[in-house]
Amino acid sequence: MIYKMIELKIGDKVKFLNQKGGGVVVKIIDPKMVCVADEDGFEIPVLVTELLRIDPTDAGGRFFAEHFKTPEKVAEEKAETAATEERLSANSFAITSSRTSEDIYLAFVPQDQKWLMTGFMDVYLINNSSYDVLYNLFHKTATGHYEGVDYGSVFADSKLLLATVNREDLTRWSDGSLQFLFHKTQCPEVLPPFNSEFRVEGKKFFKEGNYRTSSLISGKGIVIRIVSLDQYLRKQEKETTEDHGPAKPATGEAPLIRKHQTAPREAEVDLHIHELMEDPVNLEKSEILEYQKDYFLKCLDSAISEGFLKLTVIHGVGNGVLRNAIFNLLTNYKGIDVIDAPMAKYGVGALEIRIPHNRK
Repeated sequence: MIYKMIELKIGDKVKFLNQKGGGVVVKIIDPKMVCVADEDGFEIPVLVTELLRIDPTDAGGRFFAEHFKTPEKVAEEKAETAATEERLSANSFAITSSRTSEDIYLAFVPQDQKWLMTGFMDVYLINNSSYDVLYNLFHKTATGHYEGVDYGSVFADSKLLLATVNREDLTRWSDGSLQFLFHKTQCPEVLPPFNSEFRVEGKKFFKEGNYRTSSLISGKGIVIRIVSLDQYLRKQEKETTEDHGPAKPATGEAPLIRKHQTAPREAEVDLHIHELMEDPVNLEKSEILEYQKDYFLKCLDSAISEGFLKLTVIHGVGNGVLRNAIFNLLTNYKGIDVIDAPMAKYGVGALEIRIPHNRK
C-alpha cells in the first residue's frame, strides 16, 4: 500500500497507524519525519507516513477523541515551562557578591535605551535575596478593586520578566499589590508571608531623569523596592516583642550598636543613606527616609539594651526632615535627653542623645 505524504505542523493532533495511541506534533525534524509527544509526555521521532492527522471537527476526529486522550495539556505545560525559563535570568555575580541587604524589586526597563520615554517597556520582578519566592500579583482597578494578573515563582538571586507592555498600559502596572512566600532548603526560621501595595506616579514615566542606571538591570530604568527582608523581619520582631515581651538576641550575634561604638558606652551613627547602603540611587525620598528612621530606631534600642550612655546621630543639614523625624520618634522614649552635638566637630548636622537611666 502506498501512503500519500501528509503535511504536518507543530500542534497537529495525530494517531499512530501501526500501533495504538497517538499524540501531538511538537517538532518538525525534516519533511519526512516529525517528533510526537505521546500522552505520557515522551517525545518520539516518527515518519510522517506512519501518522494519521486528526481533525477534531469531523466524524473521524470525534471518534478519535472518544477513544484516545491526547497529550495536548502535556505539550502546553512544556511550552509554558519553556516560556518561563526564557523569561527568567540570574542576577550577576557583582550584584550577589556585594549584597548588603536582601530585597525584592519591581523594575520598569525601556526596550529602546536610546529613547527612554517611548516604545515598549519590560516589567521585571527582581529577587535579590537568598530565598526562592512564590509571588502573587494584582492590579488595582479604577473602582478600587483588585484584578489578579500573574502568579508564579522566582528563584533566589534572579529576575523574572513579568510582561512587556506599551506606554498606554503602564497605568495598570503602576498601581497594585504583591504577595510573597519565601522558601529555602535550610534556614534558621520560617519567614512570614508578605503582602504590600505599591504605587508609581504615572508622571514619573514621562521624565527622562527618572530613568537611572542600576546594577540590578541592564541599562536604565525605574526600580522600585517592594520589600527589604531585613526591615520586614525587624518589623515582625517588634510586633512580637510588643505582644510577648522582649525578644532574646540570637546566640553569637553582636549587638548592632557595637558596630558604631566610639568609646566606652558611647556610639556614633551616620544616617546619610550612602553610609547605610551601597546602591540607594533608585530609592524614592520617602523610602530613604523610612530606611533612615528604621535604622536609627534599631541603633537606639540596641544602645539602650546594651547600657550605652550617649548616642550621637549625624543627620546632615538638608531641609530638616530627618532631624524632625528623629525628634518625633524620641517622643515615644521616656528619660532620654536630646541636645545639639558639638558644633566644632559636627556643625549643625548632628544630635546628641543621652540615656541617663543607663547610668550606674
